[in-house]
Parts: sequence; structure tokens; C-alpha cells
Amino acid sequence: MPGPHGAFGPVVIGQWPPSQPRPRRSGSVVHTWYLPTDADVRTALGPDAREQAAAGLLTVRAYRPRPVLVTVGWFGIHRMLAFLAEHEPDHAVEAEALVSTLELDAALTARRTAGLDQVLAACAATNREVAVISDLSEHAVLAALRAHVIASHVAAVAARQGLDLSAFDAGHTAQWTADLLRVPLDSCLFVSGCSTRLHAVRQAGAAGLGCECGQDRRKHLANADTPVVSDLATLAHALLTS
Repeated sequence: MPGPHGAFGPVVIGQWPPSQPRPRRSGSVVHTWYLPTDADVRTALGPDAREQAAAGLLTVRAYRPRPVLVTVGWFGIHRMLAFLAEHEPDHAVEAEALVSTLELDAALTARRTAGLDQVLAACAATNREVAVISDLSEHAVLAALRAHVIASHVAAVAARQGLDLSAFDAGHTAQWTADLLRVPLDSCLFVSGCSTRLHAVRQAGAAGLGCECGQDRRKHLANADTPVVSDLATLAHALLTS
């Protein structure tokens, strides 16, 4: 049945296993990790730059007892900020501002993802909306979209806003994005190269598609419910021919 964005056939990627059902209809493509606001920004940042920056800030502030994993920056930026927000709110504000500045600098220098233009053109040609999901600061995400001159192609952005750390939960952010688009979550296709994010959005109710251009390999991305493509060009072709 036609939805609020028109009627579309399923997005068929490569040879869908005949024993598996076809992907559900997707009126909106919720695309993350491969837009320059996420994967490429993370590459520009380095593997643990945010954690080390926050840990470095704590070393030049008055000593307070805290877990060693927080002190040395091995706790992950989400858990570090959550700990500071609960126990050291003054340091939490400073740490989040420092991390956001790093993310902004990386966003402005990140390289454009191969195949991105093709995906955006395919979505425009088939009347599919594109949204960006990220745990980076919203300011950095928007700056990256403007720097790469693609902001006009993106209908919604769901990213971290200050010390509201709910953006670190991909399932929550996927639902937030669907609400911004005013479409049901199960009509959205979430594209990611991170297996944990794919699992989270599938648990929330969105369809997932793995892409090998990201963090994890195909063997970690694929399962009975999640097909995998090798690159964004393959996705763009499927959007145009499905």
C-alpha cells in the first residue's frame, strides 16, 4: 500500500537468499556511519581521541577519586561522560565541550565517503528521504553536512545534544529519527558498518543493512535478518532498480 512518501518496491541488494523473506518496504533511508558525519569523522578523529582528550582534561583538574578506567580514558566516551555527568557535573560540561570541539574539527577535515553522491542521487530520484544518525555532537554533524554541500539532501539529523547522552543508544536514536521524519520506524532502512548498531536498531524495529565500508567485516555484520553490501554504489543501484 502507498505510504506517506509514495509506494516503493523492496530494496533488494545483490542476490537475496531465496530462503529468506525480502526486505520490508522502505519509504525512508535512515543512513548512518557512511555519511561524512560519522565514519569519516571517526577516521579523522582517531580511535580514542575523544576518550584521551577527556582523560587529559581530568589530569589538569583538582584530584577527585574516580574509577581507573575513567581516569586513563579506557571507559569509552559514552561511559566517561555519563560518569562525569552523575558524579562531577562541572567536569562533565567541560569534557563534553572539549569533545564537541574535537568532533567539529574532525568533521571539517573528513574525507567524503566513496559512493555517497550516488546514494543521495538515488534517494532523490526515488523520493526517499535520508536522515543522519550519530553519537557525534549535532554541531559537528551539521557542520560536516554543510562542508560537504549535502545538507539540502538530508531531511533530519539525530545526534548528541550536549550532555543528553541518549544518542549513544542507536535504537533510541533510530526511533527519534523516525519521529522527525514522521514515518513508522519499521518503514526505515538503517545502513551501518557497525554490528552493534545494526543489532540495536533491529531490536528497536527498523530494518538493517550492513555495508563493508565501515568498522566491521561482513562475517560480523551479516545474519539471517541482515543482508550486507560491499559498498554504497551497490546500495545506490538497488535503490534505483528495486
